[in-house]
Amino acid sequence: MASENSLYSRSIFEQIKAVHKQNYGDVDLGVIETLFKDVDELFSGKRKGFQRCDTKYHDLRHTLQVVPPFIGIIDGWNKGGNSPRITREYFEIGIAAVLLHDTGYIKISGDTGGTGGKYTFVHIHRSADFAEHYLSHIGFEKNKIQSVRNIIMCTGVKVDIDGLPFESVEERIIGYALGTPDLLGQMSAPDYLEKLYALFHEFNEAYHYEGKEKLKEAGITIFQSAEDLIRNTPAFYEVIVRERFEHMGSVYACLSRPPGNSRNPYTEAVEENINKIKKAFSARPATS
Repeated sequence: MASENSLYSRSIFEQIKAVHKQNYGDVDLGVIETLFKDVDELFSGKRKGFQRCDTKYHDLRHTLQVVPPFIGIIDGWNKGGNSPRITREYFEIGIAAVLLHDTGYIKISGDTGGTGGKYTFVHIHRSADFAEHYLSHIGFEKNKIQSVRNIIMCTGVKVDIDGLPFESVEERIIGYALGTPDLLGQMSAPDYLEKLYALFHEFNEAYHYEGKEKLKEAGITIFQSAEDLIRNTPAFYEVIVRERFEHMGSVYACLSRPPGNSRNPYTEAVEENINKIKKAFSARPATS
């Protein structure tokens, strides 16, 4: 019997296949299929030289949660007649970046200290490095690999996206279309509030691994507890995330929708989660 995760992975792949067909015709998805298989093997510990993903927040399901809003934005961008139109080549580059953007949490064989959570504040660069190594191994051209690196960097809320060496406007749009869904996918999840406890454990491990004083000097906020993180999540969304969305061109507004439907299910779900957090914590006294 297929596991829940395998069924979810298959569902996500079928969504990619449908959007790919609508935008580029019924063509070969060989590269995307290879990426899907290899990333699944990586996170499940079946890839030589790497351990099974042991982070509870940034797991394979988190990675796959980014896919639907990403392909929805690309689909809506193209169908809306926006320029430049996203080509099949860049769509596939984008899918590669989506699937590889959190591989920096995976530990190599022999890394026995703690979990991949210790890499929280360096995982983006580690993900880009892994992507470069892996994609070169499966035959990606150097220019495409650099594109994937640039696009992955858009997932860092503290990364200066204006300073990234994008090769084209199309590449920049793909970067925005990943940076935005990376936040939308996780913050709109039905279990977002519950998962924030797991996120704090990853943060806390990284605080000790990197050193709190070093992180403070780098401008990293140090949360004292899971409750402290959750209590501050509405401000994170309203001050940082919304500004980030706007800085990335508000591409979430391009999300494809059924005719006559102006609702954005992701932004609505995020707002619901934020309101749930406010309601749950407004009556509680702050604790450390």
